[in-house]
Amino acid sequence: MKTESAFSGKVLVLILATMLLSCLSAGMAGAEVFAAAASTQPVMEKIAAQYEKDTGNHMEYTFAASGQLARQIEMGAPFDLYISANEKWARYLEEKDMLEMIRPVAECPLVLWQGSSEAPSLHIVEKEKIKIAIADPEVAPYGAMARKYLEETGIYEKLEAEGRLIIGGDVLKAGLAAKSGGADVACLPLSIAKRLGGSWTRIPVPPQRIFGGIVVGRKTDVVTDFFEYLFSEPAREFFQEAGFEPVVD
Repeated sequence: MKTESAFSGKVLVLILATMLLSCLSAGMAGAEVFAAAASTQPVMEKIAAQYEKDTGNHMEYTFAASGQLARQIEMGAPFDLYISANEKWARYLEEKDMLEMIRPVAECPLVLWQGSSEAPSLHIVEKEKIKIAIADPEVAPYGAMARKYLEETGIYEKLEAEGRLIIGGDVLKAGLAAKSGGADVACLPLSIAKRLGGSWTRIPVPPQRIFGGIVVGRKTDVVTDFFEYLFSEPAREFFQEAGFEPVVD
Protein backbone atom coordinates (compact mmCIF):
# COMPACT_ATOMS: atom_id res chain seq x y z
CA MET A 1 0.00 0.00 0.00
CA LYS A 2 2.85 2.41 0.80
CA THR A 3 4.36 1.77 -2.63
CA GLU A 4 1.05 2.52 -4.36
CA SER A 5 0.59 5.66 -2.26
CA ALA A 6 4.10 6.92 -3.02
CA PHE A 7 3.58 6.21 -6.74
CA SER A 8 0.25 8.06 -6.71
CA GLY A 9 1.91 11.01 -4.97
CA LYS A 10 4.64 11.22 -7.60
CA VAL A 11 2.07 11.06 -10.40
CA LEU A 12 0.09 13.89 -8.77
CA VAL A 13 3.22 16.05 -8.47
CA LEU A 14 4.04 15.40 -12.14
CA ILE A 15 0.49 16.31 -13.21
CA LEU A 16 0.52 19.53 -11.17
CA ALA A 17 3.95 20.49 -12.55
CA THR A 18 2.74 19.88 -16.11
CA MET A 19 -0.37 22.00 -15.49
CA LEU A 20 1.79 24.81 -14.05
CA LEU A 21 4.06 24.83 -17.07
CA SER A 22 1.05 24.82 -19.40
CA CYS A 23 -0.37 27.85 -17.60
CA LEU A 24 2.97 29.63 -17.75
CA SER A 25 3.32 28.90 -21.45
CA ALA A 26 -0.17 30.18 -22.19
CA GLY A 27 0.20 33.30 -20.09
CA MET A 28 3.62 34.29 -21.41
CA ALA A 29 3.32 33.25 -25.04
CA GLY A 30 4.98 35.74 -27.35
CA ALA A 31 6.60 37.76 -24.56
CA GLU A 32 10.21 37.83 -23.42
CA VAL A 33 10.37 36.67 -19.82
CA PHE A 34 13.03 36.78 -17.13
CA ALA A 35 12.87 34.52 -14.09
CA ALA A 36 14.70 35.98 -11.11
CA ALA A 37 15.51 35.13 -7.51
CA ALA A 38 13.02 36.51 -4.98
CA SER A 39 15.82 38.56 -3.40
CA THR A 40 16.05 40.64 -6.58
CA GLN A 41 12.32 41.40 -6.94
CA PRO A 42 12.38 44.95 -5.49
CA VAL A 43 15.10 46.07 -7.91
CA MET A 44 14.34 43.98 -10.99
CA GLU A 45 10.78 45.28 -11.20
CA LYS A 46 12.12 48.85 -11.25
CA ILE A 47 14.82 48.02 -13.80
CA ALA A 48 12.29 46.34 -16.09
CA ALA A 49 10.03 49.40 -15.90
CA GLN A 50 12.92 51.78 -16.64
CA TYR A 51 14.14 49.57 -19.48
CA GLU A 52 10.70 49.70 -21.10
CA LYS A 53 10.62 53.47 -20.67
CA ASP A 54 14.09 53.83 -22.23
CA THR A 55 13.69 51.37 -25.11
CA GLY A 56 10.00 50.63 -25.58
CA ASN A 57 10.70 46.93 -25.07
CA HIS A 58 8.49 45.13 -22.56
CA MET A 59 9.75 42.28 -20.35
CA GLU A 60 7.49 39.93 -18.43
CA TYR A 61 8.88 38.48 -15.18
CA THR A 62 8.41 35.98 -12.39
CA PHE A 63 10.13 35.62 -9.03
CA ALA A 64 10.77 32.66 -6.74
CA ALA A 65 13.60 30.82 -4.99
CA SER A 66 16.55 30.30 -7.34
CA GLY A 67 16.40 26.52 -7.08
CA GLN A 68 12.68 26.44 -7.82
CA LEU A 69 13.16 28.53 -10.95
CA ALA A 70 16.09 26.40 -12.11
CA ARG A 71 13.96 23.27 -11.79
CA GLN A 72 11.15 24.94 -13.75
CA ILE A 73 13.57 25.86 -16.54
CA GLU A 74 14.81 22.28 -16.52
CA MET A 75 11.21 21.13 -17.01
CA GLY A 76 10.69 23.49 -19.95
CA ALA A 77 9.23 26.64 -18.42
CA PRO A 78 9.12 29.46 -21.03
CA PHE A 79 11.76 31.69 -19.42
CA ASP A 80 14.34 33.50 -21.56
CA LEU A 81 16.66 35.00 -18.94
CA TYR A 82 17.54 33.59 -15.52
CA ILE A 83 18.83 35.55 -12.53
CA SER A 84 20.03 33.38 -9.64
CA ALA A 85 20.88 34.51 -6.13
CA ASN A 86 24.08 32.47 -6.33
CA GLU A 87 26.39 30.85 -8.85
CA LYS A 88 25.39 27.28 -7.95
CA TRP A 89 22.03 27.21 -9.69
CA ALA A 90 23.30 29.08 -12.75
CA ARG A 91 26.07 26.50 -13.16
CA TYR A 92 23.55 23.72 -12.52
CA LEU A 93 21.68 24.77 -15.65
CA GLU A 94 24.91 25.37 -17.56
CA GLU A 95 26.02 21.80 -16.88
CA LYS A 96 22.76 20.63 -18.43
CA ASP A 97 23.41 22.84 -21.50
CA MET A 98 20.42 24.98 -20.61
CA LEU A 99 22.06 28.33 -19.74
CA GLU A 100 24.70 30.41 -21.52
CA MET A 101 26.46 33.79 -21.33
CA ILE A 102 26.64 33.45 -17.53
CA ARG A 103 28.16 36.36 -15.63
CA PRO A 104 27.93 37.95 -12.17
CA VAL A 105 25.50 40.85 -11.93
CA ALA A 106 25.76 42.26 -8.40
CA GLU A 107 26.25 41.33 -4.75
CA CYS A 108 23.98 41.67 -1.74
CA PRO A 109 24.79 41.18 1.97
CA LEU A 110 22.88 39.04 4.46
CA VAL A 111 21.29 40.87 7.40
CA LEU A 112 19.35 40.08 10.56
CA TRP A 113 16.03 41.92 10.28
CA GLN A 114 13.30 42.85 12.73
CA GLY A 115 10.20 44.98 12.45
CA SER A 116 11.03 47.54 15.14
CA SER A 117 13.07 50.71 14.72
CA GLU A 118 15.93 49.36 16.86
CA ALA A 119 18.56 47.33 15.02
CA PRO A 120 18.69 43.77 16.43
CA SER A 121 21.73 42.32 18.14
CA LEU A 122 23.21 39.32 16.39
CA HIS A 123 22.95 37.53 19.75
CA ILE A 124 19.19 37.98 20.01
CA VAL A 125 18.51 34.47 18.65
CA GLU A 126 20.29 33.01 21.68
CA LYS A 127 17.44 34.24 23.90
CA GLU A 128 14.70 31.82 24.83
CA LYS A 129 11.44 32.03 22.87
CA ILE A 130 12.97 34.16 20.11
CA LYS A 131 11.99 32.71 16.72
CA ILE A 132 13.96 33.30 13.54
CA ALA A 133 12.76 32.92 9.95
CA ILE A 134 15.00 31.91 7.05
CA ALA A 135 14.31 30.92 3.46
CA ASP A 136 14.34 27.23 2.53
CA PRO A 137 18.05 26.27 2.48
CA GLU A 138 17.43 23.56 -0.12
CA VAL A 139 16.29 25.93 -2.86
CA ALA A 140 17.04 29.48 -1.68
CA PRO A 141 20.73 30.57 -1.65
CA TYR A 142 20.15 33.10 1.14
CA GLY A 143 18.46 30.36 3.14
CA ALA A 144 21.53 28.16 2.71
CA MET A 145 23.70 31.12 3.66
CA ALA A 146 21.65 31.76 6.81
CA ARG A 147 21.75 28.09 7.81
CA LYS A 148 25.53 27.99 7.41
CA TYR A 149 25.94 31.10 9.56
CA LEU A 150 23.66 29.72 12.29
CA GLU A 151 25.49 26.38 12.19
CA GLU A 152 28.86 28.08 12.51
CA THR A 153 27.63 30.05 15.52
CA GLY A 154 26.43 26.79 17.08
CA ILE A 155 22.78 27.77 17.41
CA TYR A 156 21.10 26.11 14.41
CA GLU A 157 20.38 22.70 15.95
CA LYS A 158 19.12 24.30 19.16
CA LEU A 159 16.73 26.55 17.23
CA GLU A 160 15.48 23.58 15.25
CA ALA A 161 15.06 21.34 18.28
CA GLU A 162 13.14 24.00 20.20
CA GLY A 163 10.83 24.81 17.29
CA ARG A 164 12.20 28.34 16.99
CA LEU A 165 13.34 28.02 13.38
CA ILE A 166 10.75 29.09 10.79
CA ILE A 167 11.44 28.01 7.21
CA GLY A 168 9.92 30.09 4.40
CA GLY A 169 9.90 29.07 0.74
CA ASP A 170 11.94 32.08 -0.41
CA VAL A 171 13.41 35.18 1.22
CA LEU A 172 10.31 37.30 0.73
CA LYS A 173 8.11 34.66 2.37
CA ALA A 174 10.60 34.39 5.25
CA GLY A 175 10.55 38.16 5.68
CA LEU A 176 6.78 38.33 5.59
CA ALA A 177 6.59 35.52 8.16
CA ALA A 178 8.60 37.66 10.56
CA LYS A 179 6.75 40.85 9.69
CA SER A 180 3.39 39.20 10.36
CA GLY A 181 4.51 37.94 13.78
CA GLY A 182 5.26 34.34 12.82
CA ALA A 183 8.86 34.97 13.87
CA ASP A 184 10.69 37.66 15.82
CA VAL A 185 13.57 38.19 13.41
CA ALA A 186 14.65 36.96 9.98
CA CYS A 187 17.87 36.38 8.06
CA LEU A 188 17.33 38.22 4.78
CA PRO A 189 19.22 39.83 1.92
CA LEU A 190 19.50 43.57 2.45
CA SER A 191 17.31 44.15 -0.62
CA ILE A 192 14.32 42.47 1.04
CA ALA A 193 15.04 44.08 4.44
CA LYS A 194 14.91 47.52 2.84
CA ARG A 195 11.64 46.66 1.14
CA LEU A 196 10.04 45.54 4.42
CA GLY A 197 11.21 48.54 6.45
CA GLY A 198 12.03 47.98 10.11
CA SER A 199 15.69 47.73 11.03
CA TRP A 200 18.58 45.34 10.50
CA THR A 201 22.14 44.44 11.36
CA ARG A 202 24.58 43.16 8.78
CA ILE A 203 25.72 39.58 9.38
CA PRO A 204 29.53 39.24 9.14
CA VAL A 205 29.70 36.91 6.13
CA PRO A 206 30.72 37.68 2.52
CA PRO A 207 27.86 39.05 0.40
CA GLN A 208 25.99 36.71 -1.91
CA ARG A 209 26.87 37.16 -5.58
CA ILE A 210 23.97 37.29 -8.04
CA PHE A 211 24.48 35.54 -11.40
CA GLY A 212 22.55 35.84 -14.65
CA GLY A 213 22.45 33.99 -17.95
CA ILE A 214 20.34 33.47 -21.06
CA VAL A 215 18.40 30.23 -21.42
CA VAL A 216 19.76 28.19 -24.33
CA GLY A 217 17.51 28.42 -27.39
CA ARG A 218 15.67 31.46 -26.03
CA LYS A 219 18.06 34.26 -27.04
CA THR A 220 16.49 37.17 -28.93
CA ASP A 221 17.69 40.71 -29.56
CA VAL A 222 15.42 42.01 -26.79
CA VAL A 223 16.55 39.38 -24.27
CA THR A 224 20.23 40.07 -25.03
CA ASP A 225 19.67 43.83 -24.88
CA PHE A 226 17.87 43.60 -21.53
CA PHE A 227 20.63 41.41 -20.09
CA GLU A 228 23.21 44.00 -21.13
CA TYR A 229 21.01 46.73 -19.66
CA LEU A 230 21.52 45.17 -16.22
CA PHE A 231 25.11 46.44 -16.39
CA SER A 232 24.19 49.97 -17.48
CA GLU A 233 24.48 53.05 -15.31
CA PRO A 234 20.70 53.39 -14.75
CA ALA A 235 20.48 49.75 -13.61
CA ARG A 236 23.56 50.13 -11.42
CA GLU A 237 21.91 53.04 -9.60
CA PHE A 238 18.77 50.97 -9.01
CA PHE A 239 20.85 48.10 -7.65
CA GLN A 240 22.71 50.36 -5.22
CA GLU A 241 19.49 51.99 -3.99
CA ALA A 242 18.06 48.52 -3.33
CA GLY A 243 21.01 47.44 -1.18
CA PHE A 244 23.11 45.67 -3.80
CA GLU A 245 26.81 46.25 -4.29
CA PRO A 246 28.91 46.17 -7.48
CA VAL A 247 30.84 42.98 -8.18
CA VAL A 248 34.46 43.29 -7.10
CA ASP A 249 36.81 40.57 -8.40
